[in-house]
Amino acid sequence: MTKFTDFLSSENIAYSLNTSLKELSSFKIGGKAAIVCYPECAEKAAKIVKYCNENGIKYMTFGRCSNVLFPDNGLLTPIIKTDKMDSIAYSDGLFYFGAGVMLAKASKYTVDKGFGGMEFAYGIPGSVGGAVYMNAGAYGGEMSQCIVKTEYVDDKGNICILENKLHDFSYRHSFFTDRNYIITKTCISLQKGDKARSAALIDEFQSARKSKQPLDMPSAGSVFKRPQGYFAGKLIEDSGLKGASVGGAMVSTKHSGFIVNYDNASEKDVRELISVIQNKVRENYGVLLECELKFIED
Repeated sequence: MTKFTDFLSSENIAYSLNTSLKELSSFKIGGKAAIVCYPECAEKAAKIVKYCNENGIKYMTFGRCSNVLFPDNGLLTPIIKTDKMDSIAYSDGLFYFGAGVMLAKASKYTVDKGFGGMEFAYGIPGSVGGAVYMNAGAYGGEMSQCIVKTEYVDDKGNICILENKLHDFSYRHSFFTDRNYIITKTCISLQKGDKARSAALIDEFQSARKSKQPLDMPSAGSVFKRPQGYFAGKLIEDSGLKGASVGGAMVSTKHSGFIVNYDNASEKDVRELISVIQNKVRENYGVLLECELKFIED
């Protein structure tokens, strides 16, 4: 580890040791991360990847950690976190957002510039990079509708550009989902809009979220993907599981598609509750709920 931290220091790359994963995660669950690296740009991320490859070091990449469940016993694997890739630029009708830019900030920036099409993203609690990775969407909008190209670092440490048609977007899936690549920046194209209408849409979406989602409690958003022909939350509620709990993890009483950390929940609590939900829904409706939540381990 000393050689690794010496390398990071020599390249002026910020890092932290023995970092609480609870503090990094929107779920507020997890032990300690041995080391977290915070590259500010694609070039620094590429240097980390090349160093790891040359020294046989595994690594993981995260954005704002709003859709993950970290392990109770922590992680020894180095983490590359994209928070500091927070550049924002606009030129000739195109928006350029660093992977670490929060979706709410990106959405508001486009609206302030007089463009419409990203209002749906305002209340999604994640970063641009994470949204590209999983083709995040809400209220009829998805990232796939507006992305022109994406800059990323591949697993060899090369800085690459992916054009829109090659993103392989589908429901909660992209080209990046099955690859250990680091999204560093994305380019977005939108249509000119009406600021007042866009602001009204954001208010409407936010009001709907506040009324239907447990925003006042730690969670990782929707736990399950939408099964074809059904809504996960309704299947769970109709199975009598609203408010069901294991340890400190509970099916939200506001939206059954959410599991909330209401009392210092552990990873084990969440995993067991997910198993209870999946078994009950499959027993009642013959539907196997697939997790949207990402389980992280060394």
